[in-house]
Formats: sequence, structure tokens, C-alpha cells
Amino acid sequence: MTEYYHCFNCKKVTPLFGNTEKKCPSCGGASGEALSQERFAEGLKAGTFFNSDPATGKRTKYYR
Repeated sequence: MTEYYHCFNCKKVTPLFGNTEKKCPSCGGASGEALSQERFAEGLKAGTFFNSDPATGKRTKYYR
């Protein structure tokens, strides 16, 4: 089961594919938390985590 890492430094959530170290794959920071797939799905549905549009830097629309 895939885990995700919520980094408090770069504010990104990235998947931890086979990575046993609990640190951010994007920036290498160690301040953050590992999330289970279920916890990430709940946060995504609640609006805690969202995708950002690289062109504008704003949230993308969430379609259900």
C-alpha cells in the first residue's frame, strides 16, 4: 500500500514509492508526516490537500 509524505517545509504531498526513509522526496526535508492511503483520500475529499495549476499557481477545480 502506498504511503504519502506531507512536507511542512515545501507544503507538498508526494507518494513514497519504496522509500523507507520518512523524509520529503521533493525537498529532502524531515519535518512532516507520513500519511496512509486512506488518510490522504480523506484529506483530498475534505479539501485539505489539492492540486495546484502550475500556470497560475492557484488551486485546480475539484470535480467529483
